[in-house]
Amino acid sequence: MKQLYNRILPGVFICIFLIAAGQKTLAQCPYGFPSGQVAYDTSIATPPGINTLYVKFPQADPADGYLTCLQICISITGVVDSVSVENNSATSQTANIYYTRSDQISGPGLSSPLTNSINHHYGPYNLGGTAPPLGAGPDFIAISHDTLLNAVTTCALINNPDSLFQFYGTDSVTYLYDISAFTNVTCTGGNYNSTVATSAVVRFQFKYCTCPGLILPLTIGSFKVDKIADNKANLSWTDQQNAEQSPVRYEVEMSRNAINFTSVGEVLANQQAGTPYQFPFTTSVHESGIFYFRIRQVYANGYSRFSAIRSVTLKNSDAPAFILFPNPSSGEIGIKFAYPQNDRKRITIFNAQSQKVLDKTYLTTGTVLKIPTNLPGGIYWIRISDEGQKYSSVNQLYIQ
Repeated sequence: MKQLYNRILPGVFICIFLIAAGQKTLAQCPYGFPSGQVAYDTSIATPPGINTLYVKFPQADPADGYLTCLQICISITGVVDSVSVENNSATSQTANIYYTRSDQISGPGLSSPLTNSINHHYGPYNLGGTAPPLGAGPDFIAISHDTLLNAVTTCALINNPDSLFQFYGTDSVTYLYDISAFTNVTCTGGNYNSTVATSAVVRFQFKYCTCPGLILPLTIGSFKVDKIADNKANLSWTDQQNAEQSPVRYEVEMSRNAINFTSVGEVLANQQAGTPYQFPFTTSVHESGIFYFRIRQVYANGYSRFSAIRSVTLKNSDAPAFILFPNPSSGEIGIKFAYPQNDRKRITIFNAQSQKVLDKTYLTTGTVLKIPTNLPGGIYWIRISDEGQKYSSVNQLYIQ
């Protein structure tokens, strides 16, 4: 049995589209400003032997305004240029031709690939017994220039601000276009010749919906930083935004000198006005002193506004701060923590000869822990650590 296929082999084809046009679109802009669009449009005849195209589109320049939507469309025209089957058997045979094609594009902003596919069957064809001349007669069938996909179009609309954020810049965004196409020829008897040639043209359309650049407002309100432990603070704020110009996220920035700030995290914006936000902050080991914070409010087009700066003084670790009372003690040891506790603490007591005289774990709740002892008079050191012994603090105790 002889079969010939139009083989599609791995390859790479890179296209950069440079045709731009500004036209009216349905996107609504704040304050009655006119909307617009920037469109990129090109068609590619897919070369033989290629099954992968890397398609690049320019990003949207934030200086030109901000995006309200993006539309991506692919239109496919699939053609069977020629296919033929010739029976080489002395007896009549039946031939069938199957054409299968599947296209998909995936990339930024697409939750699932855009796809198009077709399965087409030619036949069955009754072919007579072999007889001269070759390529003609009742033992031969040929099909040519048959368009099976005639500019079939699939589109996707992206209008989520979180998704649109990745399209800002001065470089490009890349999409992966996968092609799977083949033709299968069968003929009963198994003695035949066949030829196959197919082609396709793919049109790519990439359209930004735009609004003019605006001086977007700072909508952060009630920003404050509360100390909740020696090394922990809680940042909170509200947002008086409106639907016409909504930030997409808030970046929390920290500085040790109130001049140079770095990002320590971000919170995605809720699209409802008055939403309360919180962000917990914990110091790193060996950090202490004054910490300065501000909130960077980021819009979809990359535009930013900054909140006022707030500060708080924090210590450098999770070590439990405590004092002993009474000190000197007549036997019972009282431990008062700087902040309420709710975990297990390991209490270790050493005498003046560095000998361990007590080593026990206690469940601590609240700010006070009392430990009865019968230690003889003298000088002792009490070490309190967390259960994993990552952090500890030591104080001196006198027993009368």
